[in-house]
Amino acid sequence: MNGRILIVEDDRSFGLMLQKWFERSGFPATLCSGMVAAQEALSQSEPFQLVLSDLRLPDGDGIMLLSWLNEKRLSVPVIIMTGYGEVQTAVSAIKLGAFDFLEKPINPDILTKKIEAAFEAKRERLAPVEKPRPERKYNKEAKVFVEGQSPLSLQMYTHIDLVAPTQMAVMVIGDSGTGKEHVARLIHTRSNRSAGPFIAVDCGSLSIELAPSELFGHKKGSFTSAIEDKTGFFREAHGGTLFLDEVGNLPYGVQMQLLRSLQEKKVRPVGTSTDLDVDVRIITATNENLEKAIEEGNFREDLYHRLNEFMIRVPSLRECVEDIPSYAAHFREEANRELGREVAVISPDALAVLKNYHWPGNLRELRNVIRRAVLFTRGDIITAESLPLLTTRKEESLPKMDLSLSVEPEEEKERILRALEQVKGNKTKAAILLQIDRKTLYNKMHQYNIGL
Repeated sequence: MNGRILIVEDDRSFGLMLQKWFERSGFPATLCSGMVAAQEALSQSEPFQLVLSDLRLPDGDGIMLLSWLNEKRLSVPVIIMTGYGEVQTAVSAIKLGAFDFLEKPINPDILTKKIEAAFEAKRERLAPVEKPRPERKYNKEAKVFVEGQSPLSLQMYTHIDLVAPTQMAVMVIGDSGTGKEHVARLIHTRSNRSAGPFIAVDCGSLSIELAPSELFGHKKGSFTSAIEDKTGFFREAHGGTLFLDEVGNLPYGVQMQLLRSLQEKKVRPVGTSTDLDVDVRIITATNENLEKAIEEGNFREDLYHRLNEFMIRVPSLRECVEDIPSYAAHFREEANRELGREVAVISPDALAVLKNYHWPGNLRELRNVIRRAVLFTRGDIITAESLPLLTTRKEESLPKMDLSLSVEPEEEKERILRALEQVKGNKTKAAILLQIDRKTLYNKMHQYNIGL
């Protein structure tokens, strides 16, 4: 961390404390008490590498300072400080160009993390280009997806920006393959917990016997296979975010323990009589109808309401057709890097095929399709001929089967076997045929001892 920092803070005692803290960290800091003084300092010949500004100032505010910087075309990262908990204003600051924001009272560790990120971002922008076609740098949010610009995508990202700075429990809903974990990671990275851990848990893989140990930890010797102490996912996520994927698959017997931990902010490891404090934010995801699961007695209503303080719906790819070209271009670049290829473009006829396909596997399927196309394309252009599977799939007409959880186990097993037989063992197609996600299909196959 290095560079000159401008502190814009009208509370002189707090500003001086920040200034001394920065100087002890090894680089100079200038303190201004208002917006006009900050503008004068920023107009000097010696540049600042970062501006740390209070939202509320006696002669303006941080938003006005951002607007002035944009007008003057001064490219300096700005972090907005606010003690008012104004999510809307903070989001407006980000959209206007602020690098980040944080709430008072200031946590030094979080402040350090955000300043390091700002300096790193500035270094990347200023880094010299050494090759004619340099490798594009991606931040953590851009490694998997680009942000769509369709109306539903924009609405989703607006909701992410609104809820991320809060401590509300968020439930992310959407079809399989739409990127629900990506949304959860965005919420985490845009929150004041971003310096803490992000722990993702697949609830579908937790058995009723081991779930308490996996979630809350255990003491060595508390059961036969407990050969050493285990921390548990809750304590691993302390100070950060715990993401419970496919929460509808959580064993019913564990749901009460989870509710207690959320309400009391404590966990009790298996084999102990002592509660441990935990500070985690919960984000859950599901592609199931939990309200129906509540009616059928498979999910606790009180837990549902505790987890669903704010809901974000991730749209399916077929609802955002206008985003397909940008997603496809991103996956093409990603595949080029990973596979060592140089496919330069996707032809209009190939884009037409991509737009006309129904995408039951959503973004996950699109990514796989583009990777295969990049691998098998001989030239530097992906054409419609590079996408033969989509043309074939478009012509397929598989009759849908209803795999209802209300049917008897023997009938459910029979439907799975019939589906697998009809698609010659292709589990992806079988899941589509049964109108369930592939993860649920694997769980059912394991449950009924159907060969994987």
